[in-house]
Amino acid sequence: MRANLRGYRSEDLGRVLQLWDRAGSFPAAAAGITVDQAVDLVGSGAAVTIVAEREGEIVGVVLGSATAAVGWLHLLALLPGTAEEDGVADGLVGELEVGLAQGGARRVSAAIREGDTARRHLERNDYRMAEGTLYLERHVPATLTVSTGLEELTGQFVNPRLWEELRGLEECKQVIERCVILPLAESELAARHAVRPPKAIVLFGPPGTGKTTFAKGIASRLGWPFVEINPGELAGEGPEGQASALGRAFSRILELPAAVVFVDEVEDLASIRDEERRISPNVTNEFLRQIPRFHSTEQHLLVCATNLVSGLDPAFLRPGRFDYVLPVGPPDAEARTAIWERYVREITDEDVDVGGLVEASDLFTPADIEFAARRAAQQAFERAHFEGVNHRATTAEFRAAIGRTRPTLSREMVERFEGDTRRFARQ
Repeated sequence: MRANLRGYRSEDLGRVLQLWDRAGSFPAAAAGITVDQAVDLVGSGAAVTIVAEREGEIVGVVLGSATAAVGWLHLLALLPGTAEEDGVADGLVGELEVGLAQGGARRVSAAIREGDTARRHLERNDYRMAEGTLYLERHVPATLTVSTGLEELTGQFVNPRLWEELRGLEECKQVIERCVILPLAESELAARHAVRPPKAIVLFGPPGTGKTTFAKGIASRLGWPFVEINPGELAGEGPEGQASALGRAFSRILELPAAVVFVDEVEDLASIRDEERRISPNVTNEFLRQIPRFHSTEQHLLVCATNLVSGLDPAFLRPGRFDYVLPVGPPDAEARTAIWERYVREITDEDVDVGGLVEASDLFTPADIEFAARRAAQQAFERAHFEGVNHRATTAEFRAAIGRTRPTLSREMVERFEGDTRRFARQ
């Protein structure tokens, strides 16, 4: 059973103290904070405290606070023998960083005692020792305090581990990492080499191939909030009202210090201009007027996604508006192997023929694979409940689940995507 990560509550104090005792991690002045100070801090509004709870027992806790642009990780403690210790530690550190970033921190520092087991977990999360000391620091990407504006826009900070946890589709991930993320994350180095960071990109591909997940992954990797514009929610009183609502939405977003702005099904805003189109030219023109605004900001990225790139207005796709037009295609055998291995490891400890599952799921998207894997887990659960057979999911159950899952893709869709890639991709 996975540990549940949540914010600290006042009734947790006794169990947190017991954890510190059992873990041998009582706060000490050598680590920059005493027990009394930790107890005062953990219950105060100035602290960010995250606990990991499994079956009613607190198995991990992390304590931190932020002062202006500097955040401090005061204490990371895990119950000895905690199952999936690294995953629990990574989750605690990641949630703490999000909380501190929301408090304005741009860097997280940690002072630890020699021999503290927390050091291994911090170094695994890219913290590095300052020369000649046991002071560790990690520079947090240029995120921002969660403001009223972000809340009103229903924006969110994405789990900072999402990009690393993406499995499969490595080729597309590498292209996005190289062309999109690195110039934005390393802006000074990019400027030195006259590389202009991208401001607007289009992701296209068949449904279910992960375009939304990639957009959220970019926000995760940069540490910027993720804000989605839903064309269907912009309707006002006629075309003029919808165009005005679109302009107001972009203006509010661009007031944020940073954001990854995602527009799914962008064909609803920028389809080819003909008599049968669903969208008024006024809306398309307003959208086209908004795109150049991203080129005048430093920490905003527009990501548009579509299943129908051939149906977009040519004026919308031309260079100068979008830096890259990137295909996000169906997973090949190597990608399906990575995705299946991820779910098989999570669901079962039985010896499973992953190669057979890969072969049987030729036209599956990542979402299809997850659905089939969850269906196999459900079948094993029901077998244990109704028949008393307690072994976990087997190859046979995974294969049966595949057989009962209709793939999202067809050969025709894949061939159309390959043709669109040759015609429209720009990377």
